[in-house]
Amino acid sequence: MGLFSRKPASVAAPAAQSDQYRLKSTGQRVTLIEDLGGGEVKIAMDTAHTTRDDIVSARDITPA
Repeated sequence: MGLFSRKPASVAAPAAQSDQYRLKSTGQRVTLIEDLGGGEVKIAMDTAHTTRDDIVSARDITPA
């Protein structure tokens, strides 16, 4: 028996699109929760020790 195993090489999973964005107006980091269609998205953000969600235009966010 050899010292090296003959396992097939693992294949890396495809890179998932990040759900992290920034608000264009303030630069605040937000998490994309859902695309609501019609150009609107639901986001979550941390503010003063609380997490809140909001609906904004998809044009108001940019990938982080």
